[in-house]
Amino acid sequence: MDKTHCHYHPAQPATWHCPACPRDYGDCCLPQNADATDYDPRCPLCRGALTFLGAANSAQPFWERISTFFLYALQSGPLAFAGLLTLASLFMPNSKILWIVLLSVATKYLHSVIEASSQALQEAPSLQSAFVGEGFGLFFKQLAVFLLAGAALWLAADFDSEALFWGVNLLIMLVMPASIIRLALDKELGAALSPELVGQVIKAMGWRYLILWVFLFILWQSPNYVTFMLSHGLPRVVLMPVAAGLFAYFAVVMCAMMGYAVFQYQGALGYVIADESRQNHFPTAEYARRKALAEAEIRLKEGQSEQALEILATALERSADDLKLNERFHQLLFGLQARERCLRHLAHYLPLAARQTPALAATALLNARQLQSDYLPDDALLCEQLAGALLARHKTREGLSLLRNLHQRFPDYPHIPRAYLLAARGFAEGLGQLEPARQLLGFIRQRYPASPLLGEVASLEAIITKLAAVSS
Repeated sequence: MDKTHCHYHPAQPATWHCPACPRDYGDCCLPQNADATDYDPRCPLCRGALTFLGAANSAQPFWERISTFFLYALQSGPLAFAGLLTLASLFMPNSKILWIVLLSVATKYLHSVIEASSQALQEAPSLQSAFVGEGFGLFFKQLAVFLLAGAALWLAADFDSEALFWGVNLLIMLVMPASIIRLALDKELGAALSPELVGQVIKAMGWRYLILWVFLFILWQSPNYVTFMLSHGLPRVVLMPVAAGLFAYFAVVMCAMMGYAVFQYQGALGYVIADESRQNHFPTAEYARRKALAEAEIRLKEGQSEQALEILATALERSADDLKLNERFHQLLFGLQARERCLRHLAHYLPLAARQTPALAATALLNARQLQSDYLPDDALLCEQLAGALLARHKTREGLSLLRNLHQRFPDYPHIPRAYLLAARGFAEGLGQLEPARQLLGFIRQRYPASPLLGEVASLEAIITKLAAVSS
């Protein structure tokens, strides 16, 4: 089965389809609101209704989950089921009616494992669930399937053709897992015997059905081999309960594997099942942000840049201080070279980014300089923060340009000593220009004699003196 991927993110599996556009969308494009789980998303392009694809494209292949099936059978429900069969092998009286009841419960439980696993439920059914509700007749339907298979094998043996006998035997063995799956899901004997419906299971999996069959065959034989190896050292009274417990354990493993195969190939089988562990539900605020970002990206990839801008602008009206929205809005404005609008937006975006992620603010400042070479923020603290971020990125000249004549541009700014000490380090360490650094330090000493930074000023002056001595 070929998987369908998101139209805009080819590495992501598709979970929704718009028949009108047509487009396939992944969870990456259609986040869901955890506070409004009954709301179905609409197509980001045409706003039409979408078809839910379930987890048909996102399910992990069953052969990559072998270990999880063995762990699945170690939960309390399967272990209780194994314990029931073990005790029955020890204490059950020789009563056909009681054994039929036990086998009915066992069949109902194993079929419920297939059904639960087909819905990707992580928790195995409890043993109590096998004693309530409908489904006890499944034993007789399953028995009918086995009897008909035995009858077909008996008829094949009557033809005195070994090739025919083994051909029929192999065919029955191959189709039996698909028949069991059909009976577990549809609960109808006709479905388990229908060549069309059984063939649909095999066709949905294709050659991978053979992989499933091989694993099931190995699992089916495993209890026999283990019992045979133990038979030489254990008495019969111990061997029988061990064999019953092993049969129960491996039967649950097999049923879990068959059920998950249905989940994996649900699309081809006509089922739509969501994988609850992969649902992308977010609180309302996070949902709104992700939705706006995703729709803007879709519009941009469709060449609809103006619509993308308006989607982000509308989202920013609701969440003006959302850093991710502001960052994406700035990137889009800059990419479109919308000079005036981009510079206006920087008045809000730069202080926000400088507070939360200075590296983003430094990038935005560099972008602004490409739109306006002499761009300077109108806030002294912001200039200092941006200068520090630029110096950290080794953009020394750009950082120093923000601090040039800072005391004249902002005479009331109380942190001039700190800003000029930063500039002095930039000149000395970043550009290797010792004289401008010495002048800035002297300016701090002269104009701010009570500054608590004078100790750092003295340390840097000492370093500059040594560097000057070495260079001379």
